Amino acid sequence: MNDPTTPDDGPLLARLGALLNEAEEPPADAMELARQSFTLRRLDAELAALVEDSHGPAASVRSVAVRGSAREPRQLTFQIVDEHGRDELIIAVQVESVGRRRRLTGHLAPQGPAYIEVRQPTVPKARGVDADRRGLFVIDDVLPGPMSLTCRRAGGIAVATQWTLL
Repeated sequence: MNDPTTPDDGPLLARLGALLNEAEEPPADAMELARQSFTLRRLDAELAALVEDSHGPAASVRSVAVRGSAREPRQLTFQIVDEHGRDELIIAVQVESVGRRRRLTGHLAPQGPAYIEVRQPTVPKARGVDADRRGLFVIDDVLPGPMSLTCRRAGGIAVATQWTLL
């Protein structure tokens, strides 16, 4: 059996081990989002990227909540583009706080009927609603935390949004 380390690696490995032991644990939310991202690999769906968030980068969401302005609706826009850079699908969602829960009000472009599912790691089963012929949908009673939407249209491949922290 070949040993990939050499006698010279000992001090380096000891220093690396000490650094890792001193490192802080990643936030629980970040760990959960990372775990959930692997479930997308099992889906037969294309991935729609988050291209706009009215609260800015994820790091600023907590600071907004501390200042008390988290009551303002949050706007999220997910997009998937074709190989020529043209929009294939846009999923725009307004997130409102309703007590300790969230209400998602969304629309699709191009317009049209679809089935929209919301998945959350803390909820064992995905919940779905129908988007109307104008592409409008509402999902009530969504828990705060990581969530992903999946849009299914007749004759098309499913499109899942990246995991986003609400």
